[in-house]
Order: sequence, then structure tokens, then C-alpha cells
Amino acid sequence: MKKFKSVMSIALLMSLTAGIAGCNALPAQTSLPTISSETQAAETTTETSETTMETSETETSETETETEETTETTEETTTEETTTTQETTKKPVETAKPAAKTTVKDQYKRGFKVKGKQYYTHVPQVTIEGVSTKAFNQEILKQFQSIAKKNDSRIWYSYYIGKKTVSLYITVELEVGNSEFKNYYAFNCSRTTGKKLSRNEMLKIMGVSSSTFNSKVKNGVNRLWKKFSSDKSAKKKSLQKKSLTTATFNKAVPYYNKNGKRAYVLRQIEVPAQMSHVDIHATF
Repeated sequence: MKKFKSVMSIALLMSLTAGIAGCNALPAQTSLPTISSETQAAETTTETSETTMETSETETSETETETEETTETTEETTTEETTTTQETTKKPVETAKPAAKTTVKDQYKRGFKVKGKQYYTHVPQVTIEGVSTKAFNQEILKQFQSIAKKNDSRIWYSYYIGKKTVSLYITVELEVGNSEFKNYYAFNCSRTTGKKLSRNEMLKIMGVSSSTFNSKVKNGVNRLWKKFSSDKSAKKKSLQKKSLTTATFNKAVPYYNKNGKRAYVLRQIEVPAQMSHVDIHATF
């Protein structure tokens, strides 16, 4: 009886021990082997990182491009706005006042006959509406009145009315019918003041420096002396040298001829010929 109880105790003890051991055992795996979670995590992270980098680079690039485009647009807009502002802030252009009505007509006229042929003398007068030209016209009349009264001389003129000036070109024929005895004169009147313009004032209006003008006159004087190239006399050389000086060139009067071209008159160049003096007139 005691032996049976011992056997039962041992059997019971073994049974309890096996039950406890069974609770801690892992069940057998029945599925196919799979990638470990660490490997999956690593690869997923790599893919995600690459994707993130690609996405980040693409988005950054596109964003930068958009930013650059936006910046360029902004700059263009700013430039346009600045230009508009500058244009808006510019002073309004003043409309130039129309020039006063200007006319040229005779202030003295006389007809006469030489050997039965009719001739006329004309002395010009400049009239500018709203501006006094009295002194200018009196100077011209005074210079030519005595000549105009002579039956053996005649006077005529041409003129040009410019934006700022009136130019008169007057021809005096000392002996009617003799083309060799002619003198030439030029006068310039300001359309603003009605006064006679000096040489320097006229050159300034023409936009020509005094030195440039003198070089043009010098060329004209040299052309004159070519006509006397056959004369080898000491007198001719002396007269030529005397004429080619700054003092002589400064006597030339610039003016606009009847066609609106720049021109000049240089009077009384002494030459060794029948005519003791010659006037030079030319365009430049």
C-alpha cells in the first residue's frame, strides 16, 4: 500500500513537471521562411531615403526654378514700374512758341536808265512781328543809300528766313553791265531780338567753331590764289602771304544763303590784277 502511494506521487510529480515545461515551449513553424523584420526595415528605410532624396532634389530644383522665374518676373515688373515712374516724373515737354511772322521787302527802291535800258535798285528791310528791327534796317539803309542814288550803280538782294535768323545777301554792281565790278555783303538779324548778329553769335547758331570756320575760309582764299598761279612776282607773294592770316579770316561773315546753305563772304582781298580788290563768297 505504501509502495503504491509512492509510485502515484512520483507519477503525479512527473505529470506536473511536464505540464509546466509544455507551457514554455515555442510552437513549430509551419510557414515558409520570410525576410527578417530588421532586413525589411533596413531596405524600406533605404528606399524611403532614396525616394525622399529624389523627391527632395526634384522639388528643390523645381522650387528653385520657380523662385528664379518669380525673381525674374519681379525684376521685370520692378523695371517696368521704375520706367513708368521715371516717365511719369519727367517734366512735360514745353511746346515751342511759333516764330513771329517775318518778312523781307524793299525799304528803298529806285529805277533808272543806262543807255536806254531800265534798271532798279533795291535796299532790303526786315520786319518781325512784335520785335523792333529799326536799328538793323537803318544800318543797312545808311550803308547803301549813297550807292543806291548813283545812276551808274545798282543794288539787289536775296534772303533766307531761318528758325532763329534772317540772312541778307546783298550785291552791289558799281558799274552797270560790268560783272567785274561787284561787291558782296552779308548781314544776319536775330528773329528774337531784331538786332544784328555778330560773327561769333552766328557761328554759334550754325554750330560751327571759329577755328573750323576759319579753316573753311582759308581754303577759299587758297582757291583764289590758284587763279594767279602764273604770277611769280614778289608783290603777288607778299599779297598772298598777307591774305592768309587769322586777322583776314576773322573778317569773313557767315550767313545762310537763299537755299538755306551755310556760306560766307570775305571782302576786299587785294590781288595783283586790274581789279585791286576781290570779294570771296562760297558755301561750306
